[in-house]
Amino acid sequence: MFLTGNGFVLAGYTVCVVMHEMAHAEAARRRGFVLDNIKIMPYGASLTGEFAGAGWRDEFFIALAGPLSNIFAAVVFTSLWWLVPATYFFTEDFVLANIFTALTNLLPIFPLDGGRAVLAIMSRKVPRQKAYKALRIFGVAAGAGFLCLFAVSLFAKINLTFALMAFFVLSGTFFPDKQSKYQRLYSLAYRSEKLKRGLTVREIMVSDKLTLHDLNKMLNGNYFVRFSVVDEKMSLVGTVTETRLEKCLTAFPHSTRLSDLPRAYFE
Repeated sequence: MFLTGNGFVLAGYTVCVVMHEMAHAEAARRRGFVLDNIKIMPYGASLTGEFAGAGWRDEFFIALAGPLSNIFAAVVFTSLWWLVPATYFFTEDFVLANIFTALTNLLPIFPLDGGRAVLAIMSRKVPRQKAYKALRIFGVAAGAGFLCLFAVSLFAKINLTFALMAFFVLSGTFFPDKQSKYQRLYSLAYRSEKLKRGLTVREIMVSDKLTLHDLNKMLNGNYFVRFSVVDEKMSLVGTVTETRLEKCLTAFPHSTRLSDLPRAYFE
């Protein structure tokens, strides 16, 4: 960017993105959570931390804090143009960066902030897995739409932004970040809200030939699930609670069979 004479654009976007992520962090801190790591990548940034016990309102406001900070910055610096017109030449790129970042992140596509906010709202009434599946379907459609726009741009002025957006949306849909607990924490947050009114415990008997992935698909935000694992002779091998399953999913490949789990992971 510097070599092509766009150093100010790069600096503007860098400040804009870091400010966006710090707004998420501050919103989380005010609600009692800690976000401790900013990861900046060529196509954007993300911030990770501890969300255990977050409710849907927490997730909603934390998700929107980033785009709102960009809108606020754009309004403030645009106002300066009226008061001190000379600032226009130094801040135009920064204002455009904030507007573009805010509008992009407000798209209702997971894992963008807009998608996270929509998922938080949907999780109030719809099981988290069902809501997440609906957003993934929409994400595929949006990614295909960006690909079509990029294809159309080939016949006029090539727009690489459409191609990058298609890559980001589709990769986020098909290959979610394995290091991120955000997807599962929505389920935890949903159940935390349900606990205030009572949460049903469901017990399911499963074969020890099933994998961790198989059990994960059986989870439902409306229940706390306890799995009774049995062998071929229907003898009880042990019990795996939803909390214990969470630890297994972190410690072992999702394709691990229950029969291969160390006994320490059974209750």
